[in-house]
Amino acid sequence: MCCDTGVAQAYFGNGTKLTVLDRDIPISRPEVKILKPSKKELCKKSVTLVCVAENFYPDHVTIKWKIGSKEVAKGVATDQYATPKSNKKFYISSRLKVHKKDWNKAKNKFTCIVTFFNDTYTDFTVTVNGIVGAGGFDRDEHVTKAQTVKLAYGVFIAKSGLYGLFILLFIWRQGSASKQ
Repeated sequence: MCCDTGVAQAYFGNGTKLTVLDRDIPISRPEVKILKPSKKELCKKSVTLVCVAENFYPDHVTIKWKIGSKEVAKGVATDQYATPKSNKKFYISSRLKVHKKDWNKAKNKFTCIVTFFNDTYTDFTVTVNGIVGAGGFDRDEHVTKAQTVKLAYGVFIAKSGLYGLFILLFIWRQGSASKQ
């Protein structure tokens, strides 16, 4: 049992938790944010995003991660328990480790979902986009643009060839008509 945090807890059996709340501490929803990888970490093959939920009471939360619309478990490490702060509210963090190439795609969305239980389940969601790679270079976007330019150039060349053929036929007909 723990009473210094404003929450008395007892565990029964295999995971059943009884929580007695301190009526002097108001129920508080979590404040959620995602911390992006440091510049130093961007030099490595993988990067870590950190989801922090803080200033909530009681400590009834779970954390999930999504990349795009898919929930992910691989590369996720979440604190086992919420930690009490001096103001008798709690904080918890979860880390998502991803390959740097996935983080370096601006179209990728990384979402942290903190579910808070206070008679009902409420989700608090924060999303960050991946970044454009070093030097402002997004390889996928560059390849797409290059293919579009090639196609446009090919259409321009074909159109010019057809126009030249049309002019050649016009001149040839004019020359044939003037000989008769």
